[in-house]
Amino acid sequence: MVESSRHRFSVFIAIGWLGFALQLTALALLTSVAHWPWLPATIVAVELAVVHNFIWHERVTWRDRGVAGLTRFARFNIATGITSIAGNVVLMAIYIGVLGLPPIVANAMAVGTMSVVNFFVADRWVFATTVNSPPRRIRGTRRVKRTGQRDSTSASSVSPVVVIFVAVLALSTTASAAPPHEAVDAWNRYVVETEARFEAAASSSRPADHDVRADGESLGVPSGTISRWRGSAFIPGARLDQVLNRLQYPGTPPPQDDVVWSRVISRGHDSLRVFIRLVRHAIVTVTYDTEHEMTFRRRTPTIATARSVATRIDEVGGGDRGFLWRLNSYWRYEQVAGGVRVDLESLTLSRDVPALVRPIASPIVSRIARESTVRTLEALRKYLDPIPGDSLTR
Repeated sequence: MVESSRHRFSVFIAIGWLGFALQLTALALLTSVAHWPWLPATIVAVELAVVHNFIWHERVTWRDRGVAGLTRFARFNIATGITSIAGNVVLMAIYIGVLGLPPIVANAMAVGTMSVVNFFVADRWVFATTVNSPPRRIRGTRRVKRTGQRDSTSASSVSPVVVIFVAVLALSTTASAAPPHEAVDAWNRYVVETEARFEAAASSSRPADHDVRADGESLGVPSGTISRWRGSAFIPGARLDQVLNRLQYPGTPPPQDDVVWSRVISRGHDSLRVFIRLVRHAIVTVTYDTEHEMTFRRRTPTIATARSVATRIDEVGGGDRGFLWRLNSYWRYEQVAGGVRVDLESLTLSRDVPALVRPIASPIVSRIARESTVRTLEALRKYLDPIPGDSLTR
């Protein structure tokens, strides 16, 4: 029985992949060649795949349950078709409207999410009638519940449409909104706690670690997500005074993947105001124009710290999809045997990830944050690493 179910699911997935290929092809042609908007293109592409899949499922996947004609196709279209359309469109609205993914990538991710749901519905309801069940029983059932069935069918047909357009409207509204006040309040409280902890531990010595390391966590807050990432790096042969001088009077830093360009706007005593154009690469690329207030503080002869607060974050191209609302960085520099140890703690505030896509989106967000932390530390180490003839030479 288990093996039969596994085999049936394998066949279901294989046929689903054929339908998936048909769906992607139709979507690509409709959006790229016919220049349809992604919403109607998705609906038509999904329905084509539904018809294809039903024909093969009835004749192969559930062939032991007989052929029931239009009655079963109606069930399949209502349960699987409309569910797929609603699920795909709502998921695509989230993937495109919230995460900014390209339509083809968003569609592929949405299809994967709906596959298991569709198999369960098809097995338990659409193809539940066995080959020995007389057709009259199916028609009789419909007669007994004719009025209610029609009402249910009508509700099932209307409800996904309402859900689709409400979801699209809500997502398009929130995607362009500034951070909600409850998210900002939670951020401000978290920053106070972080800075108090940072101050308490700033002057304590730590062992040298020659590897670049990064780890972090995300915290769900009302209408937002706070991410905290920590990392460390070791600058061999460097001296603390020279490191601080290089940081406060930067020359031309080496190329960095996520920094397009930067410049010093103003300089004060132990402080800098800098402009940085940041770019984040993943499935979607987002570019920001940012300004940061940086303050340096000498704690002891061997320990110094720096605090960087983003005072401006503008998504290039207009709008605000909420990928980056706030950005604080806390740096610690310590003279140790053989060089300088650098510790970084980075805090970001972004929009909350919808529960429906959290299993897929959260690993992507975490990977981006970790890679960004590692790149920042590696770029800093490259910039500060002693070079023959440089002021940081041993």
